[in-house]
Amino acid sequence: MSAVAREVIADLLARGHAVRFRAGGDSMHPIIRCDDYLLVEPADRARIRRGDVVLTLADRGLTAHRVVAVADGTLITRGDNLHEDDLPVELSRVLGRVTHAERDGRTRRIRRASSVLLTFARVVSRVTAGL
Repeated sequence: MSAVAREVIADLLARGHAVRFRAGGDSMHPIIRCDDYLLVEPADRARIRRGDVVLTLADRGLTAHRVVAVADGTLITRGDNLHEDDLPVELSRVLGRVTHAERDGRTRRIRRASSVLLTFARVVSRVTAGL
């Protein structure tokens, strides 16, 4: 995605508009796959919770990953298909919440993962990383 596209997406979300764009990468597979269209809505940062999928302005660019921890104005996120957490990101760098993904003309709602599911995913990723 170009720098101009990233700026436009960030600006629209900051102004309170939802955005739709094509995802790149498979870090959120199978929930979100490369070339899915994502609908991202502006989010009240104070209401971001563990399990939400958020769009952040990370050092590597726009990143849609799941929140695994929230503490002291920072988030820890991780792709559902990854074994390690991302570097902490300031809450101020959250642009919005991913609410829907579209693939093959079908739109699916992206829901908050439960704490049980997040804990299970963390255990599985630690076990498989050690193999």
